Amino acid sequence: MNSKTEKSRSGFADTLLLLLSVIMLLGGITAYYMYQDLAITPVRVAVLIAVTLLASWVAAQSQKGGAFFRFLKESDIERRKVIWPTHQEAVQTSLMVIIVTIIISLFLSAVDWALGSLVRSLLSGG
Repeated sequence: MNSKTEKSRSGFADTLLLLLSVIMLLGGITAYYMYQDLAITPVRVAVLIAVTLLASWVAAQSQKGGAFFRFLKESDIERRKVIWPTHQEAVQTSLMVIIVTIIISLFLSAVDWALGSLVRSLLSGG
């Protein structure tokens, strides 16, 4: 019964919720710039943050919005599982990249010089 109730509200209601969320967000941004002479910046920022949070909550009530916020939550859980390198590992890896880049650039410049000399000698006739 619960899944039927969810599915019956799929298309039109979700579109209205997402549209209302976008309208709220655009209204908040517009108000932020329209009232820059009348209200001090911290008040405008606080109102913009409040409108953004409210618009996010309205968007989360739709199926697509709810799926998006679940995706963000699961992404954060996966981010926490990442094992970040230590400072020493990061420095060693960076140095290896720099050294390999220098070696490859020297090799490529030597090949370029050799091929350039070969072409010059062929074009000069001997």
